[in-house]
Amino acid sequence: MSTEDPRRIPRAWRALIPATVLGLVGTPALNAAECPTEGLRAPLGYYQFPEPRDAGDYDCEMVSPHTGDMDFTSKYEGSDSARNELNETAYQEYLEASEKIRNFEKVVIAAADDYQVDGDGPAARDCVLDNLEQWASAEALLPENINHVGQAVRKWALAASANAYLRVKLSSSETALEPERMDRIEDWLSRVVGGVREYYTDREPRKVNNHDYWAAWAVMSASVATGDCDSWSWSLAKFDEAMGQITSDGYLPKELSREDRALEYLNYAMQPLTLLAVFAEVNDTTVYEGNRERFVKLAQNVVDGLEEPDRIAAVNGHEQITKGLYTGWGLAWMRPWTETWSGLPGMASFLEEYGPMKSTRLGGDIEFLYGIEPLWPDGTDPFPPTDLRINGHTTNG
Repeated sequence: MSTEDPRRIPRAWRALIPATVLGLVGTPALNAAECPTEGLRAPLGYYQFPEPRDAGDYDCEMVSPHTGDMDFTSKYEGSDSARNELNETAYQEYLEASEKIRNFEKVVIAAADDYQVDGDGPAARDCVLDNLEQWASAEALLPENINHVGQAVRKWALAASANAYLRVKLSSSETALEPERMDRIEDWLSRVVGGVREYYTDREPRKVNNHDYWAAWAVMSASVATGDCDSWSWSLAKFDEAMGQITSDGYLPKELSREDRALEYLNYAMQPLTLLAVFAEVNDTTVYEGNRERFVKLAQNVVDGLEEPDRIAAVNGHEQITKGLYTGWGLAWMRPWTETWSGLPGMASFLEEYGPMKSTRLGGDIEFLYGIEPLWPDGTDPFPPTDLRINGHTTNG
């Protein structure tokens, strides 16, 4: 954790930190190759039991698995090395070919929100698990033929599915879940992780960019869901790799080279990088503190660029495309950043103007996951939080 007085650590985060750790604030972080002795943990909102309500019949959408090739066309087909010129024909081909996968992402995260946020009951939870199990049984996302665009799509799908699974797993009692089904889903997630790691390991430095950060986020989410310490360490190493790319003036060269889309991709990179650091923080691995100067400088440059895109243009010489940039999902990373380390100048206005923040690939309802402050019963250690008390009501799974 930070070297600051532990009383200043946000209450929502202190609830997940053992008293022994709070008493050792300022000590070195865990070795990246180690998992916390209590096991890998998610931020507090993932554990919050739903407030049940009379939802009536729940309409679960089942998405048939994508089992074919993942050799997709890039939306920047024909563009030069800047990869910034949208090819409308290629983009439509991409959307059609990847439709099932993108729909699957949205459905499992929406069902997780229906269960955990809206209180739609076990039927919504089962909708998440039924979809995941169906894709697992079909060995979806594990094709022999997969190109670099397919690799990108796979890791995004992994991020969404792992987060949806993690949310329903951590917010349900053990007796409500079928171990055999959970094992099948986790085995599939692990196999998808294997594919993602294989492709994004030891990439040439000239190729490492936001895709690697998203791969790390997807793998980290799945590692917490499955308790895979090796994949957890791999994700942290990828984060370190990203931090090493930040220039002294606080930019990511690969994203800055996207010419008129530099701001778009700098902001896009901040999404997985922020969540990687937040998840690490929850597990007492202070990658933020170890990279504070460069990481904060990068984040502030992105916020400043969003306020005045001409600032980025002054750096790379290209007027910035901002269409579609200001959305509740594109800026969602600012909420967990603010709740964990307090906001940077300019963040508050974006959160107010474009909230509530929600992002399928970052976990769903970001306001719910990072803006809550549930109360723990006195004298209990929240590992795991089976007796979480919310709004005066105690839940026991």
